[in-house]
Amino acid sequence: MVTGLGSMACAGEHSVGLLAALAPNGAVSCSGSYLAATESSMSLGAQLDTPGATTSVVFEMFISFLQAPGPILLTREVVFTLPASFGFLGFDALGVGAQIGQWDFDFSNPGNGVFDPLGVPSDYRIPHYAIDANSAYGDSLLNSSYDVGVDTVATHTLGPGGGHVLTLVLPSGGTNGGGNSSCSYFDTDVRFTLPAGIIKLPSTPGSYDVTIVATSVDPDTGDVDDHAGVPPIVYQRTIPVTVPEPAARMLGAAVIAMLVGLRRRAGNC
Repeated sequence: MVTGLGSMACAGEHSVGLLAALAPNGAVSCSGSYLAATESSMSLGAQLDTPGATTSVVFEMFISFLQAPGPILLTREVVFTLPASFGFLGFDALGVGAQIGQWDFDFSNPGNGVFDPLGVPSDYRIPHYAIDANSAYGDSLLNSSYDVGVDTVATHTLGPGGGHVLTLVLPSGGTNGGGNSSCSYFDTDVRFTLPAGIIKLPSTPGSYDVTIVATSVDPDTGDVDDHAGVPPIVYQRTIPVTVPEPAARMLGAAVIAMLVGLRRRAGNC
């Protein structure tokens, strides 16, 4: 789901300060790999037990540098399409300028499949804020303002048939132009958290397909496609989201469903 404000974007989205502290000296040599090389580390969870309700979403992923498969290409754009049966309440549904999510980075002990409990301070955190009903940004510079051409921005539009199209654009792959490569800079576990109140589940139980199309930065430019040399890599997946009948709920407990057919395995890179 819109975790894709995170799902593929987590291959980028660093701050200048974080890069300065962790990026190696000199140019980084990419492995030429993209998200398909790390999808076994991806997990996406949401509460799906109540049709028509809003749901929080948590996405986790491991981004490699020293561990296999090595540095992977950063992400320039991600497009998520949700069927019209879903509801989009607006990025500002929690209030104009409200925080609507955050990235958490764990680079002190990455790749072990273990994250600190939700709410425990991470090694580094980048909050996301609502601009208006149909746009939001990641405060990469941590200056509480939207810096055009620097910060990641998410937009919502209506597609064919009323589907919800969520587009995430990461200038320079989320490095704010401060990087020296088109690929990842360090090993890190990442978590993106989207609170309830923004995405509404379909009111009718059933299976719904959510599509994700992610495009890497251009390996030649580290940013937009220059239509020369090595082209960007496209990663595309369709995720079936099942909203169960109310009678199928687990009594007294929230049902946490893994929305991707990719499950995180401890110690897997």
